[in-house]
This record gives sequence, structure tokens and C-alpha cells, in this order.
Amino acid sequence: MQRLTCFLALRPFSRLARGSTLLTRSTPVAPASTSVADKPLYFTVTKNHAKDAVPESQRQAAADSKRGSDMLDKLEAILHKGTTATIISSQGGKIGSEAITASSGNRIFKVRPITAWIDKLAQEHGSPASNSDTAAELTKKCKKRDLVLRSMQDSYTEIILPFAKDKGLLEEYVNYGGNIRHGKILEDLDAMAGAISYKHCDDGKPDSTPLTIVTASVDRIDFLKPLGVKDLRLSGHVTFVGYSSMEVFMKMEEISADRPEEHGDTILVARFTMVARDAVTGKAAQVNPMLLQNDAEKKLFQMGEDHKARKRFAAEQALTKRPPTEEERFLIHDLYLEYSKYDSYQKVKKPDNVEWMADTRMSAIQIMQPQDRNIHDKIFGGYLMRLAFELAFCNASVFLKYRPTFLALDEISFRKPVPIGTLLALDSQMAYSEGGDHHSFQVMVKADILDVEKGTRETTNTFWFTFSDPRNGCRTPKVLPRTYAESMLYLEGKRRRMEGAKMAQLNRRNLGMVA
Repeated sequence: MQRLTCFLALRPFSRLARGSTLLTRSTPVAPASTSVADKPLYFTVTKNHAKDAVPESQRQAAADSKRGSDMLDKLEAILHKGTTATIISSQGGKIGSEAITASSGNRIFKVRPITAWIDKLAQEHGSPASNSDTAAELTKKCKKRDLVLRSMQDSYTEIILPFAKDKGLLEEYVNYGGNIRHGKILEDLDAMAGAISYKHCDDGKPDSTPLTIVTASVDRIDFLKPLGVKDLRLSGHVTFVGYSSMEVFMKMEEISADRPEEHGDTILVARFTMVARDAVTGKAAQVNPMLLQNDAEKKLFQMGEDHKARKRFAAEQALTKRPPTEEERFLIHDLYLEYSKYDSYQKVKKPDNVEWMADTRMSAIQIMQPQDRNIHDKIFGGYLMRLAFELAFCNASVFLKYRPTFLALDEISFRKPVPIGTLLALDSQMAYSEGGDHHSFQVMVKADILDVEKGTRETTNTFWFTFSDPRNGCRTPKVLPRTYAESMLYLEGKRRRMEGAKMAQLNRRNLGMVA
């Protein structure tokens, strides 16, 4: 087993290859025009453009680099010295500030897989050139990982995406209509969540037992404003820790050409749950405890606990465990009465704006290639999100007979990793659309790993996307189920749409976008 000598190595940020800047900050945060207390879901940043903190020679080299060169090979993470404040341990209790002391110093992190795929294949086939350590050897070489106090600002990371200024970078993200591809942004969000998590977990010692950090779930991604060709800032930090889990909050905002130091309109907000495991034993690894320095951070931490409790409650109320509520049972009966009218026996013609759920399916099969692997030599979760999104977008376009507007990605859990070389079957279906004047609808995409030798398939992910019909004055088609299984899918889509609307409204309120 090869030693992982870097801690932010997830996958190449190929989408950020030219003109982008990844900056991790640990300097004191200066308040912007709106305080953290007023907008509690993110930290304001210092009144310097992020690129000003990067040497001119490095910026010039990035601007001149060819496609595929990686400006993010090195990034600096500066750890804070310990301070006295409320300390929340990763076990949930308060501990004294003397129990765990923070370290300081400079570290260099990488953001690409260490071993070339061809070398990885040689190692697996017993090549003499392989110098990987066995698990036992690695255990002897490594020292026990220390627990280090981490504040929310310690993990703060931001990326500047100058789409308006850099045509080379824009070329890697632009879609057919001249706008930014949402799928590319989904990839970057997953990679950044991993980078933030590794930064929070780092103990400052290169010989500590390495960690494996994976995306456990994408809790929510809300697009609050259309994604246009503008300079954008993507930032995030850890907001909550459990024993081995971390909640990472990220947001993307516009950068004004005249005042780049100020916060522009928020484009999206996202929450990811990341889980740490010991890279040698595979067991859950305790992450660094979190130090809460003010009331705003305590509120963020409490929100993380609330999100965790809400996810647990939703799992307990899932339709796979409990029957529909009384109100939902009435809805199923109403749906039955409606679709019965259009049976051949009744001879009532189905309206043109009503679609049978079974007729809204769309599928695709992809072979998983090593170019889309992460540091753990499994398929990058962000790449899976992009594939699922693009299939859902195509299906939604056929459903509307028009290009839809993407609103949100609902909670998804990564049940199992996707190995390189496997066949991935993606099946999309309209799950919920009330139709008429209700323009939003849900699209479900299920990802299965196909075993062609055994003739089996196993679900690895289920994605839920929310789209909207952007046309004014048009009646959005309605989806109608005809079986009990389709009715359950309809109810699941309705539940997610209703809960998602509440979460989107809450995000807008916390960001000061609505009263």
C-alpha cells in the first residue's frame, strides 16, 4: 500500500487549470459591509482581491500555461495558534483549551493523484519497480495522529474563477449557449469540499497516519441566481464536526469588476457531509475538534446539528420504512381517479400536457475511465454528479420541449465507491410535476454498477434534481403515475420538492436576499 504523502490530493482540478486561484486563508477576517451576524452562513473575506495574495510570477505562469497544466499543485495552509474560546470536541462535549493545543507552521498540499494510472497497474501486477508499503509496514512508519483545535476560519478556502477576464478558462466551462456548465461547477464543489476537509483534519505532521476522506452525502445545493459569464468567487469552510464526520458549507458569489473586494450576489450555496477513515485500517477516524470563537460560529455549529437531526428524521420517515401519511394516501387515490379517466375503457383522451410517468424515462451507460479517478483510485464523486446532471437536463428538456432552468440538487448519499473500468448505468425519470402554473419539477437519476460477467447491477447513487420551466405563460406538463410503485416515486418527489423549497427560502433569508 502506497503512503499518501499529501493531504489535499483528491483529483486534478483540471477545470481550474488556467487563470484560477485557490487561496487558503488563516489571517484575521475583516468585516465587510454586512456582518457575519447578519449573514451567518458564510465568513466575509479580507478587502483584498484573492489574486493579490499570490505572487505575480505564479499568476503569470498560470495564465500562460497550456490546457491540463495545474495551477493548484501547491497551496499554502497556515495553521492558527491556540486561543482561549468555547471548544466543541468531535465527540460533542466541551473540553478545556489546554487539553488540545493547536500547532503553527507552513505546509504544502497537493491536489492531484500521486501515482500515474499506468504505474498503479504495474504495482497491481507485481512490478519490481513498485515501492508501495504494506499495511503493516505503513503502520510501523506512521505515528498516531494528534488532535488539533481548528476554528472555522482555519479551514476557510476560496477559489477565484475569472471567467469574464480569462477566455482560456471560460473555454473549459462554457456550454452550447455561451453560459457556464452547471455540471463542471458540481465537480468543483465536490473537489473543494474534500480539500477543505483535509485541511481541517491536518495535524501538521508529515509522518502521521494518513486519512482517507470521502464524500458521504451532498446534503443540498441551491442555485439562487442564474449562472452567467462573470468573475466568480467560490469559498467554503467546515461548520460542524461529529466524531468522524464534517459538514462543509460552500457558496459561490459574483465579483464586481469595479469593487472586487466586496461581496457580490450569491449564485449558489451548498452543504456536503464528509467522513474520515484511517487509510490503513479503514476504520472511522476521529477528526479535529472545533473551536467556536463567537456567537455566529456557535449558530453555524448548531445549524449543523439541526441538519443532522433533520436527515435522521427524514430517513426514519422514508417511504421504504413507513407507509404514506393520511394526506398522501388521499393524494394517491386522487391520482388513481385521474388516470382511470384516461383508460381505454373510459375513452377519455389524455390531455397533451399530461405525461405518463413510465414514458419519461431516459438512460445512458458510461465506462469509468482512470482520468476521472480521485486520490483513492475510485471514480470522483463530482464526475458522477456531472454525468447524472447532464442526463437529467436532457430528460427535462425532452419533457418540457424546451431548455429548463436548474434550481437545486437535493440530498444524495454515496452508498458505495465506483471502481475504475466498470460500466455505470444511469436511469433518469420524471418523479414529480404538478403541472399547470406550478413550473418546478423533480427529476430522479439512479446510478447502477453493472457486472457484465455476473449479470448483476448494484445501485451506488440516487440523485434528485429540481428544474423549472422558464417560459412565462406556458403550462408545465404534469406527470401522472399509473402503478403503486410509481405513486411512491411521485410522493418521494413531492416531499423533496416541498422540503427543498423551504430550504431555498431559508438560504435566501440567511443571506439577506429576502426579508
